[in-house]
Amino acid sequence: MPTNPLLQTLFDLVDQQADELIGLHQALVRCATVNTGAAESGNEVEACRVLADYFEKQGIESTTVESAPTRGNLVAKIGDSSGKSLLLMSHVDVVPVEDATVWSHPPFGADIVDGKIWGRGSDDAKSLASTGALALALLKRAGVQLRGELRFLAAADEEAGGRYGIGWLARNRPDLVGTDYAINEGGGSPLSTDGGTAYMICIGEKGRLEARFTCSGRSGHGAGPWFADNALYKLSQLLERIRHYEPEVDLSLPIFQNLQLFGVEDEVTVDNLDTVLAELRERNPSVGRSLLALSRMSVAPTMVTAGIKSNSIPATAVLTCDIRTLPHQDEAYVRAELTKLAEGIDGVSLKLDVTATANASPYDSEFVQKIQQATSLTVGDDAIHWLPGLTVGFTDSREVRPLGTETYGFSPLLPGSNTVRTGVHGVDEYFEIDNLIFRTKMQIALAVLTLGVA
Repeated sequence: MPTNPLLQTLFDLVDQQADELIGLHQALVRCATVNTGAAESGNEVEACRVLADYFEKQGIESTTVESAPTRGNLVAKIGDSSGKSLLLMSHVDVVPVEDATVWSHPPFGADIVDGKIWGRGSDDAKSLASTGALALALLKRAGVQLRGELRFLAAADEEAGGRYGIGWLARNRPDLVGTDYAINEGGGSPLSTDGGTAYMICIGEKGRLEARFTCSGRSGHGAGPWFADNALYKLSQLLERIRHYEPEVDLSLPIFQNLQLFGVEDEVTVDNLDTVLAELRERNPSVGRSLLALSRMSVAPTMVTAGIKSNSIPATAVLTCDIRTLPHQDEAYVRAELTKLAEGIDGVSLKLDVTATANASPYDSEFVQKIQQATSLTVGDDAIHWLPGLTVGFTDSREVRPLGTETYGFSPLLPGSNTVRTGVHGVDEYFEIDNLIFRTKMQIALAVLTLGVA
């Protein structure tokens, strides 16, 4: 428990207001803010209305701006605007539900079962929206006079790249989202090590590119396949090459020099890494999976289109791939690697689009120390191990770093929590009530330690 009397009082207040936190979280999950990627989807303004009403009742100033009709983004703030500023980031759009009939609980019902609130977005990322909102409300209610400004962001469109959310805000309303410091999704899963609990702070994230290979051939009648040039055969060659592609292995992240924490006795090298990680995944699946992604670029075929009729040989087949890059791998690097994969296959062209550029904030930072201190106080453990890492998927953090904001992916869970969150972007998404309470306390502690109290 914290030795700081103010933090102890605030932590007790969080426990006392658990029902308020649960109710707000349920209200947000019940907003079907589904983002398909289409401009007219999302309807995030519905969740913004829930939050705006909540903040109004707390006497907290909030602003909702729509980048396009129904694409709502909300910012709330408390504290002293003349001091340092800290932004608690979240997004309120969610990915679609493919088949609601296979869910154990209604995707937008926010049912409470087994100490968990079930529903699409309950984890990603309305868990950050509800906890961040309550953090502001309780600091305000307790009369805490912060020496700096604490802001809260509920953004639109994160699941489709942020064009109507953080990207639009960074270009058009940097006054709302440009702060000294920010904390966001992307890290904070508790890792079980031989030396105790470890947390990874994501200092940056991998980049994302979308590759579109077009395989061109010659059409013909299905009854005479010998007289056509079937584009699908070319696509199948390309797929096979991608399947066996061996990307460059990179061990520059410090975590690869600290694998003894996870029971790895051998010195890790480029040559033995995959063997080491395969063994580690048997003992610690979440760590092994994360390290595989942090050590290399990934090329994942995700969509195929071809043909116009079942009895016609397709003249064109298109393969779309999701590419995730390490910080030093730019567009030219990716293009060169993909060009080599298609080399020698006649009629293949490549179009490459950059969705997110990899970027990072410094690990050697006073704010990182505050994140560590706030977490240790909330967990009640001074012996936590800390590791810098990268978010393997892109987040809204990449858009505020260029504004001069030190930004870190760290949305912590309690030690012992399930770290394999298969419901995120999958079936049966949920978030534990205990983790809502824990995360609220950590965010409050971070605000007090970072901004100071008058």
